[in-house]
Amino acid sequence: MIKLHFTYNIADLAQAIKIAEQTAECADIIGVGSLLLLKEGANAIKVFKSAFPNKEIFAETKLVDKTEESIILMAQAGASYVSVLAGTFNTSIKKAIATAHRFDIKIAIDLLDAQSLGQAAMDATTMGADMLILHHAPHMEEASDIDSVWHNVRDNTSLPIFVTGKVDISNFEQVVSLKPQGIMIGSPVTRAESPLRAAQSFRALIR
Repeated sequence: MIKLHFTYNIADLAQAIKIAEQTAECADIIGVGSLLLLKEGANAIKVFKSAFPNKEIFAETKLVDKTEESIILMAQAGASYVSVLAGTFNTSIKKAIATAHRFDIKIAIDLLDAQSLGQAAMDATTMGADMLILHHAPHMEEASDIDSVWHNVRDNTSLPIFVTGKVDISNFEQVVSLKPQGIMIGSPVTRAESPLRAAQSFRALIR
């Protein structure tokens, strides 16, 4: 079953929680976006975990430095997942993975800045990461090219892959057909006229 992940990435924490209260029932994982983390820090994780104690909380930190200290903060706040950028030093990634596993949480390697998607996927697997995040938007002009990008990553790893970036209702079924382990949706839900209806539409397409 594909996991549906909603990212709440608006700077107003109260507004983010309000939208999440309308839509979280449709999500398997709740993501606290980087903009919200920049504004509120680990407190945003604490607030979301308090509001949704039975949901896994994903801290979309995109870490590049101070990985050990940052992951401890996120873990203690209640995060189940923390993201690290693929382009950072392997020593930092290894330290992140070791720290996360010590706290029984998962590390997602975000391929946003990877120079080579295939190589980054292989490296993440070797280092013991738990999953990958594949953004197709920065690497291509058209969303239809997701197929080739997907296979470049999938063919080089056995790790779970979550897909994000320019995923909306118009191309959602195409992304589902790739059979990723998860799909991350942000503004198509949080900026929708009716966030609940948008969330329900994505949930229905996965079912």
